[in-house]
Amino acid sequence: MAFFRNFKKSFEELKSIRCLTVTALLIGVSIALKFVMIMPSETLKISFAFVGLAAIGMLYGPVVAGIAGTVTDLLGFLVKPTGAFSPIFTLVEVTGAVIFGIFLYGLNPVKLDFSSKSAFLSGLKTNGVQVFRIFMAKFTVNLVCNVFMNTIAMVIMGYFAPEVFWVKISTRIVKNAVMLPIEVFILLLVLYPVMVAYRAAFREKRSA
Repeated sequence: MAFFRNFKKSFEELKSIRCLTVTALLIGVSIALKFVMIMPSETLKISFAFVGLAAIGMLYGPVVAGIAGTVTDLLGFLVKPTGAFSPIFTLVEVTGAVIFGIFLYGLNPVKLDFSSKSAFLSGLKTNGVQVFRIFMAKFTVNLVCNVFMNTIAMVIMGYFAPEVFWVKISTRIVKNAVMLPIEVFILLLVLYPVMVAYRAAFREKRSA
């Protein structure tokens, strides 16, 4: 029941001007991050595009995140078209955003301690539940969206033949497994300052 209550609560967030304003800002961040990429090798690309939608999911839940995913995909395509537009890829983006909302809504993010290795590991252990939620959010997005849904979409769009489907799946599993710890670390780095800035901004607003 708590699962469905979170969807209802997230839907009710849409009544808030604060939610709409912050979500619009983070949508802009998400679109900008689509064009930021690090390529340590020809086959490995580190993207930061998921960070904005993850932050929206943390702050406002799966319904708001899903709507933001739709807007982000459509505006991102208008800003920089890459191939033919397909609602199938929009669905992939929306699904990933909703997954972030399911796992991260109401999360109290972890503050990483880089003063020493033992302090860093101790902080992760102490905040094990929060770390696990972040890990499972990105793991699920990678498996459901990056591995399966994207591969199915590529077949439907005719980018490669159905006969090589499982070959492509295998390749994507390896790639996403390599990227997973890096992406989880990025979320651990980013979500805490996002929450701190959010709380500080609206605490100042209430006291003004």
